[in-house]
Amino acid sequence: MMMVTVVLLFLGSMRLTYIIFYTKTNTSNNLHLPPSPPSLPLLGHLHLLSPSLHTSLHALSSTHGPLLLLRLGPSRRLLLVSSAAVAADIFKTHDLAFSSRPAFAFADKLPFGGAGFITAPYGPYWRFVKKLCVTSLLSARQLERSKKVRKEEIEGSVGRLLENAREKGGAIDLGSEFMKLTNNVTCRMAMSTSCSEKCEDAERIRKLVKESFELAAKLCFGDVLGPLKQLSFWVYGKKALDVSTRYDELLEKVLKEHEHKALSRANGHHSDEESEMDLMDILLQVYHDAHAEFKITRTQIKAFFLVSFIS
Repeated sequence: MMMVTVVLLFLGSMRLTYIIFYTKTNTSNNLHLPPSPPSLPLLGHLHLLSPSLHTSLHALSSTHGPLLLLRLGPSRRLLLVSSAAVAADIFKTHDLAFSSRPAFAFADKLPFGGAGFITAPYGPYWRFVKKLCVTSLLSARQLERSKKVRKEEIEGSVGRLLENAREKGGAIDLGSEFMKLTNNVTCRMAMSTSCSEKCEDAERIRKLVKESFELAAKLCFGDVLGPLKQLSFWVYGKKALDVSTRYDELLEKVLKEHEHKALSRANGHHSDEESEMDLMDILLQVYHDAHAEFKITRTQIKAFFLVSFIS
């Protein structure tokens, strides 16, 4: 009986929270919003989404049209666009209106929460990094280097699969192998780090990436809890801070190594191959440039690579 009473009280408090926060928000905004499927209190349209997200979204757009407004919990809104013509209008005609990203839950509580390029609001920093990506990070030279690295890593990955098949036989975890392939390419392009099994930093990165994926799924749930989102941080916040701290220590170590190499390169102590600049070298060059268009911080550099690893 006591358990039933507690459950009823909890549901009642959730309903009251919904009425106070969610209904007020919707009635106070006289916006001409896109059509929206029928929703449930508190859940919004979460009950219409399955683990196969793209299948759920396709079913919704097929039933209700190419432009839909979905509500994820009491506070999050999602604009579902499934028409190429509408998408082109959004990204070209109204691109500035859609340039900013919503702030993720607890971004202000995490070391890299507000420093990442992907989650940064539209402004000087976002425009500067976009320009830097186009002119330097994605230059013809870097793309050619990327092609070479990807070719070598794919050949190495296929070789490992064949070797495992010959020696062990049976099933092979392709998910793990593909994650290793992606991390290897990212490590070499970003930091010129050889991500072999013997590389301690690469192994740390692999473990951190795995932890980040698992943790992000849990923390992102806080985004749909509205005023109750703090519950998610109470449960997973300490672990999120721990993972962020370990990322910071690892990336700071690599940054210092690159700064030392840059000094040696300036003194002519490196070979031509060693003198080739990677993504971290380019960002550090901007960081140390007193006349740079935008003064990026060390934290923003680390956040850039953090996003690269988990994207």
